[in-house]
Amino acid sequence: MSMPSESSSRSNAGNSSSEASMEHVDIVPYPMRGWFRWTMVALAHGTFPPDDTLSVPIDETHLCDSVGLVLKTMPTTSRLGVRLFAGVFSLSSLLFRLKPFWALKPAHQISHLESWIESRFAIKRFAIRALLTLIKPVHVERRAVKLQINYPADRLETINPKGPNPLNHERHIAHLGGDLSLRCQVAIIGSGAGGGVLACELAERGIDVIIVEAGKAHDSKTFGDLPAKHLRDLYWQNGTTVALGRPGIPIPLGRTVGGTTTINSGTCFRTPDRILDAWQASGVLTDRGHLETAFARVEERLSIQPVAPNLLGGSSAIIAKGAEKLGLAHGPLDRNIRDCQRAAACAFGCPSDAKQSTNVSYVPWALHGGARLFSNVKVHQIKTELGQATGLVGRHRNTGQKLDIHADIVVSACGAIAGVPFLLNNGLKNRHLGRHLSIHPGTKIVADMTEPVRGWEDTPQGYGLYELFDEGIMFEGAFVPPEYASIAFPFAGRKLTDLMARYDHLAIFGLLVSDEPNGRVRRGPGGHPLISYWLSHRDAQKMVKGLRMLSEVFFAAGAETIYLPIAGIEMQSSLDSALKALSKPISPWRFEAAAFHPLGTARMSVRPEQGVIKPSLETHELDNLFVVDGSIFPTSLGVNPQVSIMAYATMVAEQISERLNSS
Repeated sequence: MSMPSESSSRSNAGNSSSEASMEHVDIVPYPMRGWFRWTMVALAHGTFPPDDTLSVPIDETHLCDSVGLVLKTMPTTSRLGVRLFAGVFSLSSLLFRLKPFWALKPAHQISHLESWIESRFAIKRFAIRALLTLIKPVHVERRAVKLQINYPADRLETINPKGPNPLNHERHIAHLGGDLSLRCQVAIIGSGAGGGVLACELAERGIDVIIVEAGKAHDSKTFGDLPAKHLRDLYWQNGTTVALGRPGIPIPLGRTVGGTTTINSGTCFRTPDRILDAWQASGVLTDRGHLETAFARVEERLSIQPVAPNLLGGSSAIIAKGAEKLGLAHGPLDRNIRDCQRAAACAFGCPSDAKQSTNVSYVPWALHGGARLFSNVKVHQIKTELGQATGLVGRHRNTGQKLDIHADIVVSACGAIAGVPFLLNNGLKNRHLGRHLSIHPGTKIVADMTEPVRGWEDTPQGYGLYELFDEGIMFEGAFVPPEYASIAFPFAGRKLTDLMARYDHLAIFGLLVSDEPNGRVRRGPGGHPLISYWLSHRDAQKMVKGLRMLSEVFFAAGAETIYLPIAGIEMQSSLDSALKALSKPISPWRFEAAAFHPLGTARMSVRPEQGVIKPSLETHELDNLFVVDGSIFPTSLGVNPQVSIMAYATMVAEQISERLNSS
């Protein structure tokens, strides 16, 4: 392998980012006309009736413009799916009322809407949930609604980043200024937990690195306050990525500089020993001591530490109270934070830069170490020659200008979902690619407490219960702003508005289960990933066990009512009734779940007959092509995976730099 030529020096290429990288490109909303517009407007009126507890009327123009913006940036297939759901829902009322939904009287609209929400058919519940996910946040985000539910709408105005945007750097190129052809030693696709860390560790070892990121760079001064906008800006497919199956499960993923680390809650775990033992026994973990050293390095660099008591409150205080009464193990969780101001907006980007996501840590460190970053460029081709990866080709997502990079080593750090069709499109044929998907499915309980909770005065995922950890069940605190709390409640009409009116009394706590690898990612229409997942009865029973314990904790802490995430038994007003409901057989179809940690679709293996990549993270099929993201893990971790991904990236950086330096 050759060293970088003079023409590939790390000086800036194209136009420097600075203000240009933060430039906002206006989006024209998808036009909502005719029956589709009438249906969505009628749904909004049925969800928030004008005579209910929340008296703020629906702003139809704001509704259609905001929903139109989301639809505009969706993949075409997802947009068609929304229209299909809306059409079937609207026309289904013809069977009973001889009129489409939008033409019904208000009382009949609410009745029809509730019949879908409470249906025994999972597909109907999934369809109406998808439609209401578009509608509910648009209304609740309005300032008048927030004030009516006693939410401090201006609470983030005094929270600001600690310093200038660290991505404003001469080696961050957001606009190509024409077609470019460049040379480097390592080209990395993606800037999250895998790509960002690998780029930094290599650059600091003197390796010439280029990072190519499909998402844009954003200034953290804009983070946190407008969740609907941040879904468009920071999330892949507007946060509408869904695994189809039993049941349908959303999997929100990041697409921005920093990847999903920018929009996660910063919870940090090492891979549990029981998982490492299994990997060691199967031969995919060959140097455990090296991995432990990498864990320690990541923890030190990101200031990973338990959440301080002064940053806890809200739901964490409620859980601590209940767990203490029951004698359960509980306490603060480790997070990657520095000088946290408790914005509680982690899922929409940290407005104070306290969360050490890679957009404020490893990627800026990589730039200072000499790496180059190209943002808003989507890679579509891995160049190959004689069975080796030799570079990549991408295009700027706004201008279409071409970026052609020749590299000694290419790294896919696209994630366990987006990485699959990308690698398939580039000729990888290993039969395991896309299979063995685990997603760490999660669910939650919402509790209506007698005293004010003020959930925003807490650190999201800052507190946990440890009692069932060794059984693959972990509990983490939760907080979501009112826009998305409304989605968490599978209700409409008076049931929803009465609950939202008590928003400041609501506590939310979640649980996740270590799952069987029952999912698969295929290459779908337009090259987009098509995700399927089948929640097993065994994993559903784990969820039930976790919900039993969480019910006990909430009622011990003084809950008046809890809301279970299971169709048909949501509202429970006593512990006895909750435990009785949870003791009956519960089909996996009835769960309302979400997932945030997709893993395993390009798993490590000793032999190509067992997986896609070697323990060194180089692919079995193509030399000099590495995969460094959540897809590499051969089993579910049972914990939040970002530190595990970062540790592997740290470890493989040493191996790659040694290979390049020795050549």
